[in-house]
Amino acid sequence: MLASDSTHLTSFGDAQLWPCYLFFGNESKYRRCQPSQHLCHQIAYFEKLSDKFADYLKTRNHGKLPSDAFMTHCARELFHAQWAALLDDELHEAMKNGIVIMCPDGRRRRFYPRIFTYSADYPEKILVGGIRNNGICPCHRCFIKKSDLSNLGAPIDDQRCVQQRINSEDRRRELVSDARREILENRYAVDGTKVEALLKSQSLVPVNNAFFSPHFLPFIVSILPSLVVDILHEFEVGVWKRLFTHLIRLLEAFSQASGVTLSAELDHRYRSTPSFGRDAVRKFGVNASAMKRKAARDFEDLLQCAIPAFEGLLPEPHGTALMKLLFVFAQWHALAKLRLHNDHTLDLLDYTTTQLVATKELAKEAEARARREAKGKGKGKAASATRKPATLGIFTIKFHYLGDYVATIRKFGTSDSYSTENGERAHGLPKSWYSRTDKQDYQEQMTRIERRQARLLHIRAQILEPSKEDHHMGGASNGLSPTEAGVEARYIMASNQNQPVDLGSAVVNCLGAIHHDLYLVDFIPKLKQHLMPRILQRLGFECSAGYKGDWTSVVIRDHRIYQHKLLKINYTTYDIRREQDVIHIETPQCNVMLLNSNFSVPGAHSLYLYSRVLGIYHANVSYIGVLPDGTRRYESFRLDIVWGQWYESLNHPGKEEFQLDRLRLSPVETPESLHFMDPADVLRGVHLIPQFSLGKADALPPKSRLVIPQESEWKAYYVNRFVDRDMFMRYQYGMSVGHVYMHSLFPLPLLPSIPPDFDYCLQDPPPPAAQGSEQAQASGSNVTPTSESGSNVTPTSEFTRTRLLDPLLMDQAMMIDGDCNELDQADAYEHAGHEMRHDDDPNEMDQADDFLDDMNDREIILHEEMYGEI
Repeated sequence: MLASDSTHLTSFGDAQLWPCYLFFGNESKYRRCQPSQHLCHQIAYFEKLSDKFADYLKTRNHGKLPSDAFMTHCARELFHAQWAALLDDELHEAMKNGIVIMCPDGRRRRFYPRIFTYSADYPEKILVGGIRNNGICPCHRCFIKKSDLSNLGAPIDDQRCVQQRINSEDRRRELVSDARREILENRYAVDGTKVEALLKSQSLVPVNNAFFSPHFLPFIVSILPSLVVDILHEFEVGVWKRLFTHLIRLLEAFSQASGVTLSAELDHRYRSTPSFGRDAVRKFGVNASAMKRKAARDFEDLLQCAIPAFEGLLPEPHGTALMKLLFVFAQWHALAKLRLHNDHTLDLLDYTTTQLVATKELAKEAEARARREAKGKGKGKAASATRKPATLGIFTIKFHYLGDYVATIRKFGTSDSYSTENGERAHGLPKSWYSRTDKQDYQEQMTRIERRQARLLHIRAQILEPSKEDHHMGGASNGLSPTEAGVEARYIMASNQNQPVDLGSAVVNCLGAIHHDLYLVDFIPKLKQHLMPRILQRLGFECSAGYKGDWTSVVIRDHRIYQHKLLKINYTTYDIRREQDVIHIETPQCNVMLLNSNFSVPGAHSLYLYSRVLGIYHANVSYIGVLPDGTRRYESFRLDIVWGQWYESLNHPGKEEFQLDRLRLSPVETPESLHFMDPADVLRGVHLIPQFSLGKADALPPKSRLVIPQESEWKAYYVNRFVDRDMFMRYQYGMSVGHVYMHSLFPLPLLPSIPPDFDYCLQDPPPPAAQGSEQAQASGSNVTPTSESGSNVTPTSEFTRTRLLDPLLMDQAMMIDGDCNELDQADAYEHAGHEMRHDDDPNEMDQADDFLDDMNDREIILHEEMYGEI
């Protein structure tokens, strides 16, 4: 399993490294993703074209540098020449005859290495596959045209399955061979007319691809299917980042119409969102709308908490449609990143992909923009040179790739096994070595450091024999520290008695007329009624419904209970792993979920109950009454107790499919609001986000001696099922393997089907580029961009179908006066921070391939006219 990605070694400066990593698929994916396991092998640092090479070409070309197309061709050739050195005869022999390896169990086995997957972002995928960047057929898996990229999920999106590139490998080899013959023997330019006539229709490049060498033909039929999906770059910092950026634009546009700064309200909501878990959702410390220094994990957190944050910011009916859009995006993301799939979850992912494309157009801005341009036609050429308000275009390759996830997962396994996140994590090691070099010839010095560390690891592995437990557990992470006690226990609570609570002074004396405490009403009776069946169970009796026990016979030693701040809940995840949630009272991480004993299928009750933990205690108790067998036993033992306050469900009986569950805190005055529970009955912690659109409650919570209430309560809360994949699977009833309580409660899940009249929101493709630019590109001449050429290209103004925002309302919200100086105010996103790399240089960084995604359709066409398709 290969991975490569170019990275910066410093926060400032241009020091870069292009490592290639190797993983063995035989190792557990839970270990491969941990850099501390040292299962990522650095096999190469790819070289780039040096400045001396440009000097050499200048001297050979009478002082002139060759064209950009020629330099790009040389960069491709250099990359594949390095891969040809890696794919040597020794590897071919191992692939053919195998290699004998001594296994940890003492037996020698013969292994036949194969290239299973290659993880890379889009620029490196097309570099490895020999595809041109942003060509007529930009996909490396199929021959879909650029104009058909928006057909994702529709029945007409058949080219994905029918016209696969792997089915025409022989033809590809012939075309590339003929093109190279024209270049090398007949001395045609790499972007000349004859070369383009052979390669342009399939978006090929005349490169000697090392992965298509006849020497490896029996073992590497084609590298293209092994270039797997990349959820980090394609969705998290691709499609979702593009949508989030467009939502910020809409908020800015509606702010001008309403006079309220909606983006500031969005920032306040994200900052008010509580964190959850160790790193599931981090605290939002900076303004979300600014999107400064956002990594992929930050955009993931923004998506997981987006529904409460955006609710009510857009006027109806657009707000409701936006809620569905965000729900579908979050559900698709959760399904695509599952660590354990089955047929039901893959079918649900396929269904969600179709729903995703049905809501892909948030605003029909093309028509509104065309009207604005029509108004400004008489204002001269300056209008064409000014940046236009951006639109949410979907004619991008990243959007097209979302349809390949189901097929890729079925063939190669879950996406976390080959995600580019593994390569991003591995960057930390070579980056730490950079400070140990002289900052000049750092690649050679880092290579020596890597070799020394590899030898030290080999020596350590020979000296330290792995223990039996390591062989049995496989070193897999279970989410807990190796020194944590009681991993198999249902929960972990401290055993100290440092914080006693005297029930006499804290409860009895507080129920007087002067110090009336609503939280402590019937505190002791409810506590003893809860303890009595648990005591009888501990003594070996079943507390049947007909048994009339006397809860007053429950004795709490010294009339004291002992308080704790933390409760650690161990649980089994959907993929049969052990994880842990920490419940911390008096913090936002104090909410838990339990199974509802009244639940039935079908029924009006929810499967889960939700409670806020007010206190964590243990008590030394005994029962002095008559037992069911007529005897008395005065044994005393410890019982752990959790004191909580119920949440009430606000879900309507006809709750729609794409809606989060809503709760509100039960009033303290309600007799059944406060309760006691066994910590073993707690499933896990739950992430509750306030429903910001309803605001805070009018009345402040009452004060209490045992409870430190929050400063103010919100009127309602959302249950964030997207906080992690395990929480998401708890709401996919009947699909989870590790949640055994679902096996007996639910039959096989029935997925909703797509109706025959489903609206796929198909769109007309953008107009093709001007013919003159193609002729100029074919002849190798430079095209000088002018305002006249830009003004001749008009965006499409007709959509076959549309969803969500009314174009007339958008026209009112985003109508900009014809003055060119005001156009920048309507565009909330700056393109100035991005650098266009038109020559599809393989050395570009991750941000470079996002440039096209940050442009609208017309701007893409203009750049194609300026630079052509290489």
